[in-house]
Amino acid sequence: MPGNGIFSDKDGTDRTHTRIKWWENPAHMTYKSISVEPIPNLPDQAINPADKSSAHWYQENDKKVFFGHYWLRGEPSLYRNNICCLDYSVARQGKLVAYRLNSEERLDNKNFVYV
Repeated sequence: MPGNGIFSDKDGTDRTHTRIKWWENPAHMTYKSISVEPIPNLPDQAINPADKSSAHWYQENDKKVFFGHYWLRGEPSLYRNNICCLDYSVARQGKLVAYRLNSEERLDNKNFVYV
């Protein structure tokens, strides 16, 4: 969060940091657009270079990566053809999600399996 910004998470806990889209170029993002979760009080202004811990981001030609702990909602879908989140809040009546990895070069939404 820029400055002394605070937001309340899904459990009502005050936070000063948010999960970011580490696969996006931060030089082209705003505080609001780089946040994974929609946080209403995030400013829609360019990110201050001093607030970035790194200028690196996950490139489209990097290896496939699967991750969790993002508590997503809705229908499972890929962020990009090499980035797949499998956490769709099953502990909170969300979906239990898996991905059937075959020999594909690029990940494909049709390979999600969930209940």
